[in-house]
Amino acid sequence: MFKLLSKILPAVIFWGIFIFAILTVSYPENLTQANAVQMLSFFIPLFLALSLTINLFIKNIQSALSISLGLIFLLILKALDALNLVTAALIFIAVGLLISYFSKIKKHKSLTK
Repeated sequence: MFKLLSKILPAVIFWGIFIFAILTVSYPENLTQANAVQMLSFFIPLFLALSLTINLFIKNIQSALSISLGLIFLLILKALDALNLVTAALIFIAVGLLISYFSKIKKHKSLTK
């Protein structure tokens, strides 16, 4: 029970921080007008919450970080109105290559081999 709670609690905390940031930080007209505080207060808790939530299901933190980074990139491209079939495909390919690389590392259990 404690092991499950220790995995779920950080994800819930970061989702709470993300919701708190959405409710309290003033939002700009569009993404290009946002300052660094607005960007960081939105994307860092979102990235950590997504990573920890995905890690609950796939149980590989490197792959979870790769997937959540890909989702953040897709979100940023969508907000900039630059998301199209080519950019989405490139992000999916990059995330897939990262996941395959990290699965090979997990099999060898060493970065030097």
